[in-house]
Amino acid sequence: MAALPRTAGPLQYVCTLLTAAVIIGLVCRATAEAEQPRRTSSVHAGFLYPAGVDVAGYTAEVGLSDHWYWYYTFGFPSLAATGFSCYADYDGNGPVATAGVGIGSVAYASVVYQLRVADNQYLKLGGGYTTGVAYTGLYPALSYEMRFR
Repeated sequence: MAALPRTAGPLQYVCTLLTAAVIIGLVCRATAEAEQPRRTSSVHAGFLYPAGVDVAGYTAEVGLSDHWYWYYTFGFPSLAATGFSCYADYDGNGPVATAGVGIGSVAYASVVYQLRVADNQYLKLGGGYTTGVAYTGLYPALSYEMRFR
């Protein structure tokens, strides 16, 4: 009798994190005030960017609440990704948790520390876990981000 393929493991862990982020994001969105959502776009470079697991790219974020943001990103080598981020302080220093899915990195989650280095410029340092096309495992995150409002 043939053995069934193992389906539990890192992918299940990342999918659980993403599902929790979606549910929490929807709850935050439902309880947020009826004002226009905050929208921000940015460019980033480094090794590796926590949202999308890429070296360079463009990201657009939409605020769901003061701490929760939905984003989509295009970059190299991960091509495209989407997910949710939770910031302790979006415009300042503090931890950031991210979970998402994409084309290059199929599913990923990261925790980084965001350090504001100048107006609309941030350095992010931490790590994460990805299940990707070329690589599955832990990855370091060190990137520079410049935001446009």
